[in-house]
Amino acid sequence: MAERLTPIVNERKSLAELAYEATRERILSGAFKPGDWLRQEELSQQLSVSHTPVREALDRLVADGLAERVPHRGVRVSTIDENDIAEVYCLRLLLEPVIVRLTANNISIEELNSLRTIVDKAEKLTSLEDMPSRRQLNRELHCMICKTCGSVTLTRLHEIVWNKFPDWMFYEGLYRHPKSLKPRLKREIEEHHALVNAISKKDADLAEQISIRHIRGMKEDLLEVFEISGHILEQKQQQMGLLRISMDM
Repeated sequence: MAERLTPIVNERKSLAELAYEATRERILSGAFKPGDWLRQEELSQQLSVSHTPVREALDRLVADGLAERVPHRGVRVSTIDENDIAEVYCLRLLLEPVIVRLTANNISIEELNSLRTIVDKAEKLTSLEDMPSRRQLNRELHCMICKTCGSVTLTRLHEIVWNKFPDWMFYEGLYRHPKSLKPRLKREIEEHHALVNAISKKDADLAEQISIRHIRGMKEDLLEVFEISGHILEQKQQQMGLLRISMDM
């Protein structure tokens, strides 16, 4: 964590808000890895702000699920194990079908056009070198779908779930499986196009079905790319009453 961050200066936002955004971006980009300690003194020096806004930023990162507080030791980027990843998969399977149903009924023409633009941009990014940009667009797509659903609570829950398993970890995993990169990206973009088309038709049932299918595709990635135990995934689905959804779709 010795790298110096760009000092934050913005009259329209509080220093705590800016410290939060700067540190959050470093976590989401993978610059700060799971388990890295977020020391107040170091962050204060790197961001050229006092301890108080950094402390407030760290509290917010903990609330978001991006960081965890270890008693008597401090705050670190949240660690993640197989059970955490399995839980994120199941929570997405619970939350996102509900979200897309609401979005199909609430989205505006302008918001729909923005979704289409994001998918079109992502479709052109197919090489390993493109993955950081592709990752960002993927996150923008899912976040926009969520924000247009009309539920502040669902949006908040969705953000916490996504933060628990940062998407940079998935795209980093693709670097270890370059031969399967193109078919995975092709499947992803086809599903995104299908999802946006269903939303554009205000077909909530179809959007829900595509969303479930899309997340179920993530299960294949977890098994192959991350070598997550299939037993753990099935056990977690059983605990959360999701085996029926997996079998029906």
